[in-house]
Amino acid sequence: MFLSAFGQKIRFALVCVALVSSGSAFAQVPLGLAGFVNDQQLNRSNTDRLNAQPNNLPSNVGEGLVGKVNSESSSGDVAQGAVEAPLQAQPLPNRPLSLFQRFVFENTGKLLYPFGTSALKVDLKQTQAENTPVSADYEISAGDQILVRVWGAIDVNHTAVVDRDGQLTIPSVGTFPVAGVRARNLDQFLTAEISKYYKNFNLSATLGKLSGVSIYVAGQALAPGMHTVSSTSTLASVVFSVAQPGVNGSFRNVQLKRGGVTVATFDLYDLLRKGELNNDRKLRAGDVIFIGQAGARVALNVAGPAAAIFELKPGEGLNDILEISGVDRTLLRQDSVLIEGFNTDNPKAPRAVEQLSYSRALNQAALKDGDIVTLFQTRREFTNAVTLKGNVATPARYPFFEGMRIADLIPNTDALIQDSYFKKKGALVQFSKDDAERSVRDPKLQSQLNTDDSKLFNKTDQGEEGEQKIEVVEDTISNMLSQINWDYAVIERLDRQELQTRLIPFNLRKAMAGDPVQNMQLQAGDVVTVFGANDAQIPRSRQTALIKVTGEVKAPGYYQIAPGESLRDVIVKAGGLAEDAYLFGTKVTRRAIAVEQEQQKQKALEQAERMLVSAQASNAASAISAGDAANAQKQAQIQGAYLERLRKMKPEGRVVLDIKPNAQTIAELPPLLLVDGDVVSIPSLPGQVAVLGSVYSQGVYAFESGNTVFDYLGLAGGAAKGADDGSIFVIRANGTVDSAQQGWLPFVSGLYGKRALPGDAIYVPEDFERVSLTKTLIDISQIFYQVGLGAAAVNAIQD
Repeated sequence: MFLSAFGQKIRFALVCVALVSSGSAFAQVPLGLAGFVNDQQLNRSNTDRLNAQPNNLPSNVGEGLVGKVNSESSSGDVAQGAVEAPLQAQPLPNRPLSLFQRFVFENTGKLLYPFGTSALKVDLKQTQAENTPVSADYEISAGDQILVRVWGAIDVNHTAVVDRDGQLTIPSVGTFPVAGVRARNLDQFLTAEISKYYKNFNLSATLGKLSGVSIYVAGQALAPGMHTVSSTSTLASVVFSVAQPGVNGSFRNVQLKRGGVTVATFDLYDLLRKGELNNDRKLRAGDVIFIGQAGARVALNVAGPAAAIFELKPGEGLNDILEISGVDRTLLRQDSVLIEGFNTDNPKAPRAVEQLSYSRALNQAALKDGDIVTLFQTRREFTNAVTLKGNVATPARYPFFEGMRIADLIPNTDALIQDSYFKKKGALVQFSKDDAERSVRDPKLQSQLNTDDSKLFNKTDQGEEGEQKIEVVEDTISNMLSQINWDYAVIERLDRQELQTRLIPFNLRKAMAGDPVQNMQLQAGDVVTVFGANDAQIPRSRQTALIKVTGEVKAPGYYQIAPGESLRDVIVKAGGLAEDAYLFGTKVTRRAIAVEQEQQKQKALEQAERMLVSAQASNAASAISAGDAANAQKQAQIQGAYLERLRKMKPEGRVVLDIKPNAQTIAELPPLLLVDGDVVSIPSLPGQVAVLGSVYSQGVYAFESGNTVFDYLGLAGGAAKGADDGSIFVIRANGTVDSAQQGWLPFVSGLYGKRALPGDAIYVPEDFERVSLTKTLIDISQIFYQVGLGAAAVNAIQD
């Protein structure tokens, strides 16, 4: 059931409003909604008003109605719910609808046209271009224009028209009978005739505008009457133009009458489907094209463009219709064909529906005039399949057999190793950094690399030249195999009684080991899903992690830690601390934190940009002189550049550790639990302190034990005249930040009196005069340091 009864009523109301607002007559609404409403809603008064309307339905009638019929609709609509293809047919200009087309639409919700209608010209006016190619067998007749050029003994360049007697007059040469001469022989004929009077000349004759031929169109034609067509026209060509079948006209019985005798009968189906021009004749003046009455018509209701109304000849059946329509029979259901037809034995209910198998319908069904044949697309259900998907080597459908269990579907761990693992292994030796960068300049190679292997490469931002660069992941060791969630996998099973999906969880490890409870028996149609750690995050206590350890340890490298192991444990595995290790500067970076920090940075930048725009507007409004305006503009440029530099900063995802500055043993490290992909870096003891920003002498100064922040500011000459000394801050080696705003007695208990530590970076921001946004930007900067932009941001900001 595609729509509920409530949904049908809502859609009925919406389409009514749409039709009224577009100027369509409301009387046409029930027809447009025939597939949505019940028989009770199609009252006779609406039907009477519909019949009083013009033949053409509004352009949107029936659009999108295919396959939307509810099972609660009338008996005539009961079979339409399975046809899911969108409506292809649209009302065509100058093509009135027959009563049978309306009848089919009311019963199926599909606006079908007679087969072959789309090949007919929309404009019935026949035009003849002067440069239309002429067949070599064309016979010249009265009214044809001939361009004659003669040079040599005589000189003629003349355009003449063949008179009604078939004579062509060439000035200074003579008059010649050309009627009936074929186009291929015209030059030869005129040369022979003129040679009787002249010698030593050359001649070229070309057909110009051809005369028209008056013919008559009669019978069940769309536009009966007399028409003038090109003298090159044939019976087939005018059927596509001025002699089109009308509402009840036949596409298969088009007669050419000449002198009261039928000289040819043309079947348009032979041309459209077989490419045969049987009985096509060249037209002559006075010919009559008679469109016969349409024979038995049958509507083919099927998904796709093959749906149409077909005209049958005696003895033709469903197989002939399918052959003509070109429908793809591969996707047709073999168990059910519905044929709706007239049953005159029951006058009160003259329509009846018959359900046959596909083979029986092809061989035994005797189709009658007015039948509607509905063919369904094949069901997608498998009778003997079990689906395996998720974190597995080969997700696919596998054959089911009686007694099949989980362990039969997943017999060993090889079934859980995804192909991406082997691709990553291959990429370790197949690609270098230079190869990857060259691939960016080769669009074909880049498109091949941009597949599911996105984890193999890091795409950096576009550089100044606008060229996107790709860098191969530098880590030589990583968890290339996705971790399996061994404790939870699930079977999706359709409950055919309740028609809903049941989820049956099981323990994958135990099932593969043959546990009688967890190794469940499968049923045909089951879907088994294996999850990875990223699909449904498993507890940290069960996760294994690969950690990179660098710096001042005795054995830097990659180490796998068991669930529950901490920073201390991985340092022990790395052989312990080296002699020059500076524990206070220990840095742990984590990918998840870097992502979170990037989000925080973007939010802070958005807020800063709003404040910047507001401040710039305020400064511009308060400027009382050209100098003030110029200064405000300059400050705005400085602030914009400042934000742009901040935008380019990439958070490193640092975990700030609470370590004492004089820590020297592993036991003094915090018991931080590590996760897969963490990088632990222990620096050597630095021997300098950096002073940057608005000072008289920026630089790096040798560390002296006991020196304070104030001492190092003194070494740099102190804060410059334009400095904001109330916002000075220090980035410590462990990632923390101390600022001047944290103490109210700068030289005693505040920042200036604090001892400097090895690796400190002291930053003195500028104080932009009359720009209140500066302090806010400094506050934002401090937030960035807190979230892990690190000391590298200082260098970028002060450039």
